[in-house]
Amino acid sequence: MTENDQEQKTDLSTPHGQQQKIKMDLLGMIQGAENPFDIIYRLAQYLEHVSAETGYAQHILENMRTVYGLTLGDKKLLTDELRDVENREKRMQDAYDHGDFSDEEKQRINSAIVLHKKNEARLQTRIHQAEIEGTSPYAKK
Repeated sequence: MTENDQEQKTDLSTPHGQQQKIKMDLLGMIQGAENPFDIIYRLAQYLEHVSAETGYAQHILENMRTVYGLTLGDKKLLTDELRDVENREKRMQDAYDHGDFSDEEKQRINSAIVLHKKNEARLQTRIHQAEIEGTSPYAKK
């Protein structure tokens, strides 16, 4: 490959390399004092995109929720998890109320709804504990 061929293949429309946008986004998120978990998730989404590894960002999110949310009691991650559980419970309740299911199917859906409500109560308790204990992932200044 000649030097002329290399110049033609170099994309000059993106200044300072392909990673410039994520670098600037990262800097902006830090300067904007965004939650560190949002920053990590955004970077995981970027890595998923550039690596074409579908599901990587979701895997990272689930691990953060498990380790930092459920284990270490981070309020934001617990709240995110609670919102997801509430949304799933609402969809099941909608299906139960409006779907055409057999009695056995309705019984299984109802059992899942009850379990989701128990999980919601557990998460609300953990969120309250996080508020009282004042846990935070932020660096002390």
